[in-house]
Amino acid sequence: GANFLDNHLYSGQEIADRGNVIVVTLGYRVGTMGFLSTGDSSMPGNYGLWDQHAAIAWVHRNIRSFGGDPDNVTVFGESAGAASVSFQTLTPHNKGLFKRAISQSGVALCPWAINKNPRRFAEEVALKVNCPTDQTMAACLKMTDPALLTLAGSLSLASSPDSPIVGNLLLSPVIEATSRANS
Repeated sequence: GANFLDNHLYSGQEIADRGNVIVVTLGYRVGTMGFLSTGDSSMPGNYGLWDQHAAIAWVHRNIRSFGGDPDNVTVFGESAGAASVSFQTLTPHNKGLFKRAISQSGVALCPWAINKNPRRFAEEVALKVNCPTDQTMAACLKMTDPALLTLAGSLSLASSPDSPIVGNLLLSPVIEATSRANS
């Protein structure tokens, strides 16, 4: 989530030591690499959420090899991670992959959890990396050095009701077109 640089605080060791659980932590793309979107099919965004889905599917397929039960998987997240957990409960792609979900201090309905104007953020990033903001923007962004895109994601936009900024959480999930969501 927004505190991804502090992930050592969430190693899961204490939970594993105290409970009869196997803790699996995952990494996923954040910022521009995880959530940059033009708001259309040319650059739909939500790559971080798809990374999480892939990890959840991997856990379901492989947890038995670690002594776990694939029919008793719980996904858990805090803050932006909690919103991610909430999003993962909403997608049909995760049907049958986990049994329980714990969202601590955030859900998909939080005002900061969905970017309601992703094109605006994409245009800000495009300008910072010298890409046009016309119909060729997505193609240019896709060819741009990922390091430059990551740096450009450190935007200083003012918060607004349609795109609030909470802490460092500027680029967040977007609502995708149903054609991709059903694929």
